[in-house]
Amino acid sequence: MQKKTPSASTLEEPQFMKTAGLRVRYRVRGDGPALLMINGIGLPLEFWRPLEARLGRFRTITVDPPGSGHSSVPRGRFGVREHAGVIDDLLEHLGIDSAGVLGLAFGGMVAQELARRSPGRVERLALASTNCGLGGMHSPPRALTAVFNPVSFYSPAYFRKVAPLIYGEGIVDDPALLDEHLEIRRDCRPSLRGHVVQLRAAFEWTSRPWLRHLPMPVLVIAGSDDRLVPTVNGRIIAKAVPHGRLEIIDGGSHLCVLQETARAAQLIGDFLDED
Repeated sequence: MQKKTPSASTLEEPQFMKTAGLRVRYRVRGDGPALLMINGIGLPLEFWRPLEARLGRFRTITVDPPGSGHSSVPRGRFGVREHAGVIDDLLEHLGIDSAGVLGLAFGGMVAQELARRSPGRVERLALASTNCGLGGMHSPPRALTAVFNPVSFYSPAYFRKVAPLIYGEGIVDDPALLDEHLEIRRDCRPSLRGHVVQLRAAFEWTSRPWLRHLPMPVLVIAGSDDRLVPTVNGRIIAKAVPHGRLEIIDGGSHLCVLQETARAAQLIGDFLDED
């Protein structure tokens, strides 16, 4: 791994590091306690902007997981364990011994794996709209196929068609958010190969056998109207870990933490601030 801690003057802009033969893009913003944020399949770090703004008292670290945004695409299989290894290397690169960690969807899987791999790195673990992989309740096949079709990153018309499955039916009342996310998708499209690598990683992984061994406090956030990851998955995780609790955002979609940012920021901020 390339070891070079960026200077404080460069931290606001995205940076790159090299690890595991990959070039990985990340960004660090603000001061205060460290909060690492790991996004879902195909989603670049720019998607965190509205939630980051409400968590300004933290030093946020966001990243394009391998295969997303402007990070390199792994060659061959690159599972959730390997993704967690990249995140572990990123924290080492930044000289951060431990941090609060927030994972959304696929990023929640990576966050769980990071907590298993390096429990000392993860002070507190927040998981949003995610599951435990094999052993959880799978997404409805029709919704899964529609949403994770890589065409959604290349065709605005197709994306608008499947948007209610991701954001809920209420997205029609928030065209500004949809337009913003369309712009991010257009500027940071994943490659088809990168998309497939992440999907394959998600479908081959499970945390169910070892969740009970995670020692840190765990907050699980789920949207009551998540059409991709049924709410029962949040209940499974929160019940399995020794120090877990579940918070359900009423009416929340799969991306509830990116839509209901005020509510999500309060839940996450209060959780990270707990003694």
